[in-house]
Amino acid sequence: MTPTVPAIQLQDVKKRFGSLDVLCGINLEVDPGGVVCVIGPSGSGKSTLLRCIAYLEDDFEGKIYLEGDLLGRALRNGHLERVGGAALRKVQIKVGMVFQNFNLWPHKTVLGNIIQALILVKKMTRTEAEDIGDQLLAKVGLSDKRKEYPSRLSGGQQQRVAIARALAMRPRIMLFDEVTSALDAELVDEVLQVMKQLAEEGMTMLVVTHELGFAARVADRVVFMDKGVVIEEGPSEKVLKNPSQLRTREFLSLVTHEEI
Repeated sequence: MTPTVPAIQLQDVKKRFGSLDVLCGINLEVDPGGVVCVIGPSGSGKSTLLRCIAYLEDDFEGKIYLEGDLLGRALRNGHLERVGGAALRKVQIKVGMVFQNFNLWPHKTVLGNIIQALILVKKMTRTEAEDIGDQLLAKVGLSDKRKEYPSRLSGGQQQRVAIARALAMRPRIMLFDEVTSALDAELVDEVLQVMKQLAEEGMTMLVVTHELGFAARVADRVVFMDKGVVIEEGPSEKVLKNPSQLRTREFLSLVTHEEI
């Protein structure tokens, strides 16, 4: 049997901002269709990890592979060199990312936010783009909001629009960076339900989150990071309820048992 190529594979990835080491040699794999949640204290490098995978941070060391393709680099004469243009876009387009802040264009309608990239990047006609936009709004439960502007939506609704916008480009991998942390408690569940649905449909997902209940219910694996290092990783049940590392236990002791 041919071994499965990881959807995401990081090999000794390091990232520094000035004199600060933010990622200190990360090795990580996510299987196709897998859901991995990354947890840890603020400043542990979780968001930077996602930004490197999305190539929003390009000045990193090490190798990142997406479905077996090297991201933003090429091996030439035994050395890694940066690549751009079509070679980069071919790999980068496999990834969609949703951020903590919704980043919606306030002057465009909900539908307009979703279809903009389809028209400008994929060169679709407006009719083709709107058909896809309407399908995605139905998927996230917002068909009745297609003509509204972001300012008239709740935070949870805006985040669901942001998810639909990311899905419009048909990524094979979705990255979520603390997408519920800016929401009121009563709005969190509506966003997590959309993410759970994506997981059930087989979308490969890497999720930075503080929602440990979601991680326990949905994630195949949980990764605990601290100070730019992966301290522990494994099945969600094992890491969240019976961690082997003292630092993981210390972090989880701050969370009530009911949350996980």
